[in-house]
Amino acid sequence: MPSLYPHAKGILSALKDKGIDLAIACRSPTADIADTFLEKLSIKSMFVTKEIFSSWTHKTDHFQRIHSRTWIPFNSMLFFDDENRNIEAVRMIFTTFSICLFFFSWSLADILWS
Repeated sequence: MPSLYPHAKGILSALKDKGIDLAIACRSPTADIADTFLEKLSIKSMFVTKEIFSSWTHKTDHFQRIHSRTWIPFNSMLFFDDENRNIEAVRMIFTTFSICLFFFSWSLADILWS
């Protein structure tokens, strides 16, 4: 069974309540399983779009599709990832701010939306 960090669901809900659009940019050879996990975690409805593609897809493709569906400017997107190659690819092309975290805390959430 998939699980989230203890405060992750609350943070996602708080961001959504603040009017911040959330999207998923995921590389997975099994998009159907990823989608099922989101459903089991009860967070699927929190995202305005979910870009889940096979492992060959470049992260920048995800952001192109997110932009075309949401019209959010690339320089307004905040990207969290645990793979440096993804962060570098996206930073060089689109985003003005990217960050790599293995955990997310309420303190960081306060900083992001204050």
